[in-house]
Amino acid sequence: MNNGRDLEKSIKDFFKRDVEFDIDMVGEVLKFGPETLIGIDSISATKLEENGIGSIQDLADLSPNNPPKIEGILPKMLEKWIKIANVLIKAVRKELKQLKKILLLGLDNGGKSSILAVLQNKFSTIQSLMPTKGVKREKLDFFGFPVISWDLGGQETYRKDYLDQPQVYFTDVDLIIYVIDVQDISRLEESGRYFSDLLELFQDLGEFPPILIAMHKSDPDYRKSLEFQQNIKKIKDIFNPITEEYNGFYTEYYDTTIFQKETIMMMFSDALKKISHTSEIIDNILREFVQKIKAKASSLISLDDLIFGSFEEKAEQEQLLNNSAFMLHTLSNFHKSQGYKRENTIKMNFPQNNFAIRGEQLFEYSAHNIPVYLWVLTENPELIDEYIDVFSEQLAPLIHMFL
Repeated sequence: MNNGRDLEKSIKDFFKRDVEFDIDMVGEVLKFGPETLIGIDSISATKLEENGIGSIQDLADLSPNNPPKIEGILPKMLEKWIKIANVLIKAVRKELKQLKKILLLGLDNGGKSSILAVLQNKFSTIQSLMPTKGVKREKLDFFGFPVISWDLGGQETYRKDYLDQPQVYFTDVDLIIYVIDVQDISRLEESGRYFSDLLELFQDLGEFPPILIAMHKSDPDYRKSLEFQQNIKKIKDIFNPITEEYNGFYTEYYDTTIFQKETIMMMFSDALKKISHTSEIIDNILREFVQKIKAKASSLISLDDLIFGSFEEKAEQEQLLNNSAFMLHTLSNFHKSQGYKRENTIKMNFPQNNFAIRGEQLFEYSAHNIPVYLWVLTENPELIDEYIDVFSEQLAPLIHMFL
């Protein structure tokens, strides 16, 4: 079986060498003209276009058993091209099916593009970002996993286009991130109407992807203000009734800001867990591990801060453990950048509070060899060594099948 890289190469092999396109936008190749395919010369391509066949998709839509009669093109030749176009479409669909599809939706100027910039560590581009025009589709690497991100421009003209052509934009969606500017409450009702239109549309399509509502621009200083608390309440007062009306959707709120990268990373970490094949099993294994070693909380976290799973007795224990892990990951990366070897075991002891935090590197995943640490908050750190190997063996295959 071809892996993803082999499949990408096989798609490129359909095209002439001078045809340039970004394989990350593989879905776009179906819009290319017939002349881009190997074996179709420019004269034949012109004849095809004169007969309304202006793209590879148009060519594939023809019947190979009953091709149209086009002067200057042999029926057998046209039949072959139609079949080639159909094989190419199957390869493209297979490639796209391998990738998770995440939609970023919301009004213009909400911060969708800046969220994507933070995820890709492109902080220097944020100030110069312009409003997204139409649809920006990217094949991105989120925590070592390939994901197709669709950033749909939020200007009114584009929103009407999406709603008028739902089959183009809103099918086979794995997850939606709906972005609200928490500092611009003047457009809240407009945003609520758009959100309601979207849920109705998805309901009509029979699709019910989980929805993460990002209350974006929840900047550290702004969160301390009374206005912030009032705006959060106004947002939920408008959006909660909408989600209750369309009750087939799972929704969850997140406070996010580009000035605290961890807020965005946490949201996307949760996003990938929502669409993971194995996240629930990982949580169950961690529950068993916590109970076995009499711990308070445990999380499986990659060095780039993807939380694969967690289990805790109390929510504040999980927050303490995960935030500590993020800071220690940053420290570990700093040490590595200075030429030191990465430690397999990272410990923090809190004798006055009678607990310890410990991280154990279990294995690596993805082509980027990203280390994965098992983090534990416990009063009994001596019990970790007794059971960690057994649980590591159970967790490793689940990580490789996470998406």
